[in-house]
Amino acid sequence: MQKKPAKTPRWARGLAISVLTGLGIGILTIIISAFFFYRHYAAEYPTDTQNLLSALTSAIVIGIGVGAFAAIATGCGYLLSGLLKPGGTSNQQVDNPEQTDKTSDK
Repeated sequence: MQKKPAKTPRWARGLAISVLTGLGIGILTIIISAFFFYRHYAAEYPTDTQNLLSALTSAIVIGIGVGAFAAIATGCGYLLSGLLKPGGTSNQQVDNPEQTDKTSDK
């Protein structure tokens, strides 16, 4: 008899999706905002030698905040989508209908 592979728990799948989404959005936000912050600092303070450092610092702060928000929003969305399904959050499937709970017949 061959065993079925273990299923990933629903909370682990949701956690992985939300962390990867937050990380990806955070990195993209850092790259894009660093470009715009550098353009802003270069236009406002043309003689300052630390424009790049200021732009990167600002971009990292913004990227971490946006990435964290995206991760939380994705996690909440995944959680709510599971609660709205008719089956709820149960991952159990009945392979044999004869193995169902017999207490419901009483």
